[in-house]
Amino acid sequence: MKKWSLLFIFVVFTLSFIGGCSSENIEKVDVFEMESFSVIKNDALTSYTDSKVVSDFVKAFKKAKKEPGTVDMMDPRYKVEIGEESYYLWISKEQGTIMNLDDTHTIYTLSQSSAKKIYELLN
Repeated sequence: MKKWSLLFIFVVFTLSFIGGCSSENIEKVDVFEMESFSVIKNDALTSYTDSKVVSDFVKAFKKAKKEPGTVDMMDPRYKVEIGEESYYLWISKEQGTIMNLDDTHTIYTLSQSSAKKIYELLN
């Protein structure tokens, strides 16, 4: 019995430690409307702090699929800041594309359901 108690405590502690270390606690998403890659529109910041909305952004961006090849994109509609990461975002009801500002040679596509959800949040 004592053996099972120790095992249970070890498992709970390990899972708590792993969960705490592997997930960043993101409480806010900032979205800027853009005029071009380098120009943010005046008064164009919207901050989302609702945990459901923040979670929707985080999930959509984490699940985005990397696209092969080099890219040549038109000016982005939005810049999104999630935690320490910043992305350009191109979005419509049917599709979404993101580009991490730290790697502007690679794009990622959002799933159709994620694109629709993000589009509806922004419009």
